[in-house]
Amino acid sequence: MGYTQQEREFSAYFRGGMAEGYVPGTGIRIVSEVFRSASNYSYSDGKNISSVYRSLFRSKELEVSNGDFRYYLLIPDGRGGRGAVILLHGLNERSWSKYMQWGMRLASDTGRPVVLFPSAYHMNRSPRSWIDRHLMTPLVTARTSLLPDTQLSSFVNVALSTRMSSSPQRFLLSGYQTLKDLQSLTHTVREGLHPDLPGGGPVDIFAYSIGALATQVMMLAKPSLLPAETRTMLFCGGSAFGLMNGTSKLILDSRAFERLVTFYLEWPEDKRGTDDDLFMQILNGTPEGEAFYAMTSLERLKNIAGEPYRNTGGKLKAITFAGDRVIPAGAVTATMQGADTEVWAPLYPFTHENPFPVLAGDKSEEVDRAFDRLFTTAAEFFS
Repeated sequence: MGYTQQEREFSAYFRGGMAEGYVPGTGIRIVSEVFRSASNYSYSDGKNISSVYRSLFRSKELEVSNGDFRYYLLIPDGRGGRGAVILLHGLNERSWSKYMQWGMRLASDTGRPVVLFPSAYHMNRSPRSWIDRHLMTPLVTARTSLLPDTQLSSFVNVALSTRMSSSPQRFLLSGYQTLKDLQSLTHTVREGLHPDLPGGGPVDIFAYSIGALATQVMMLAKPSLLPAETRTMLFCGGSAFGLMNGTSKLILDSRAFERLVTFYLEWPEDKRGTDDDLFMQILNGTPEGEAFYAMTSLERLKNIAGEPYRNTGGKLKAITFAGDRVIPAGAVTATMQGADTEVWAPLYPFTHENPFPVLAGDKSEEVDRAFDRLFTTAAEFFS
């Protein structure tokens, strides 16, 4: 059965949400575990937030769901050892549905457990209201009324767009929390301390979109947050942040993405000194902050790290699609100088947000072939 047909079946199966147990016809068992994030890196907005947006910034559900949440493991039948492969998602994702077939294919082809781990304030680490059309549509109206030149505002992106516009510091802070969570998870799995993966073993990463940026920061941090043996595969990601274009109805509206890029790319060198503010402490005083700063632009990357992806001993691979408008292939190859990077040209219409659309007719066969090629390549890389 090809990707397209299986996606239709999985979409129906997971319509009611994630359920533990075996996925019919796959030999893959879904297990969920609770993760308690060790620290809170939320950002205080003071009294600057309009009352219409208050629920996006201050709620008990918001902070509780981000700090104490469930993540999922896809465990192939009879396989519990050899560490795990962690699958990292894109920006502004609220559902694992599009990743289920990705994860199951990785698990079945490698024979290794796959971990679906949510970034801070994403997936189930954010309030359900953020994807409620009826609750979010009035906020879209309010935002476009206050900022009439805003483009591509939608009920899907208005929560993240409003939060990033108000406080772009959140991008670094939530990213930092995600990295510390991943470091903790990696240690638990690698050392055989995970209740579902008692055998321990290597932890590898399959990172898509903004998940690739998070992975690159972990790699560049000194000391690295990743074990020396970790193998990393980047898909539709890998470019410096300033070369991305995150304006999309599914990611960020134009005002929010412009605010993020301006904030980080115009950050002056002379403001990178000592400061008591939490944001400044992380940016200036942590290996992760230094690595993120390097990844904001090609110039900074070269000045700080040179060409860090050139000699990775076969443990890094990047695959991207020609025609990707959010993270262009040229931006990936420019950033990943010297790395094993491949640019593929899919023979079907796609978007960055949906690289494997469910199509009809002959185009569906092209999608099936591209999906099969990607995950066959990934399985060979991780096996």
